[in-house]
Amino acid sequence: MILNPHALPKIRSEILLRECANMPCELRLAGFVGMQCEPQNTVVGCHLPTIGKGTGTKVSDLFVSAGCRLCHSLLDMDDRRGMIIRERYPSAFMQQIMRANHATISRWVIAGLIEVKGADLV
Repeated sequence: MILNPHALPKIRSEILLRECANMPCELRLAGFVGMQCEPQNTVVGCHLPTIGKGTGTKVSDLFVSAGCRLCHSLLDMDDRRGMIIRERYPSAFMQQIMRANHATISRWVIAGLIEVKGADLV
């Protein structure tokens, strides 16, 4: 049994990441700064800032959300407004990225890319 969450294996899947390009922006962080998401053709899989992310390493590909270029930039704080979002709205930021991850994983399940044994879609 692995007790340390940092020691858990990370899943890597180019198929899951590529599928994000077929999704709408689920991150929707642009609204926090009074902007709109960028066009669908800029959507990619964005690794979320959670356990396992660090210098030179990304989280598992299961902790990804489909996000447009602007929202990805805000998430990674390449755009300074990303830090402002995290500082002013920490709870809303975390709730939004969790909602976005849930929506992305649900779309992977619908697309047949993730299957849960014994589960039903309802």
